Amino acid sequence: MNVLQFSKKIIESGLSDSDKKIVIDLHNELRQKVARGEEKRGSPGPQPPAKFMPDLEWDDELAAVAQKWADKCIWGHDRDRNVKRFTVGQNIAYLSTTGDINSLKIEEMVYMWYDEVVHYSKDDVLKFRNKGANNQPIGHYTQMVWAKTTKMGCGAVKYRDGNYNKFYIVCNYGPGGNFLGQPLYETR
Repeated sequence: MNVLQFSKKIIESGLSDSDKKIVIDLHNELRQKVARGEEKRGSPGPQPPAKFMPDLEWDDELAAVAQKWADKCIWGHDRDRNVKRFTVGQNIAYLSTTGDINSLKIEEMVYMWYDEVVHYSKDDVLKFRNKGANNQPIGHYTQMVWAKTTKMGCGAVKYRDGNYNKFYIVCNYGPGGNFLGQPLYETR
């Protein structure tokens, strides 16, 4: 732990049942949008439809690992997140404000990940590359729509850091995706 962490004051730890529902439902809604071939964005787009993209299920073990990491209030990926069942992918995001922390919405962070689709080429769906157009990040989006991923669990923390109120989310995905050269999903 570094000295800066001691200045962080946790306001609230964990996700409410309603926030869990928002996260999983939004992930599944966006996965099915891609699967149906309705995502027109990309570089170039549109994203091709999928033969099969199952809905994600909430996983308490993945959520517990994510919560343990979120509670540390450290910006970065957890290098010790794998579980016995499979390797684990991870998305992280935070929002901050000098105002009311409750004005920060969890769905904004999920859309931040998904909106990386604007940089993802439809031509890379069958063979994952870890950079999008102009070397823009795309790994959050690709993990969200990785078809072999079937489980997810998230943790979150709201905390005070100096003059800022921050809302930090960590979502773990299993089996993890984003393997170079492998398909995000099979296309129709």
